Amino acid sequence: MCRLKPLTPASARILPMLENSIFPAFLLLGAVAFFAAAPPALVSQQPSPPPSPAPAPARPLYSPFREFHVDQECRLLPDPAHPVIGKKKPRLRADPVICHLETVAHSEHMEETIVGDELRRNLVRITEQEYVVQNITTEHVVFVVHQFVPQGWNVDSDPQPAEVKGQTAIFRVHADAGQIVRLHVGLRHTSPLRSKLIKASQ
Repeated sequence: MCRLKPLTPASARILPMLENSIFPAFLLLGAVAFFAAAPPALVSQQPSPPPSPAPAPARPLYSPFREFHVDQECRLLPDPAHPVIGKKKPRLRADPVICHLETVAHSEHMEETIVGDELRRNLVRITEQEYVVQNITTEHVVFVVHQFVPQGWNVDSDPQPAEVKGQTAIFRVHADAGQIVRLHVGLRHTSPLRSKLIKASQ
């Protein structure tokens, strides 16, 4: 049978000191073990920042003067009222959002008329295309369409050009902010053929 010995005065003084030093040590070891085993979501309570959106593609500022000049291929031309200084010609840009072509067609047919006892014939060639322009700005703009007209051809469509400079027919199309407008342009070429005599009926 084991008997407990009474504490001596020296042991009675040391025991509280051991209790005060061992208990905090156990608390510290428990906290370290908890954070080592805890998942990252518990350790870090701050939410991760959302991914930054991809930058939008930059669109060149084609017309700071509220006019878009395009040629017969819908290529953007420099504004003639504000020429670019330099010896090199500016590179023409194409932007299908601003201007593109639809219904490009070529055809030919024979036209015949009777004048007196003659049958006069003409071979007629028609070329036509439709411009589709869109105002991508927030203000009213004017599209100035420069349509090249070859020698011997003439514009055969409605509307007629606002003006003609040499072999270039110029159309002006107004468009409000975000508006899409269509312009039909037709060209006509007439080639006279040899006439035929018409025999009088018996």
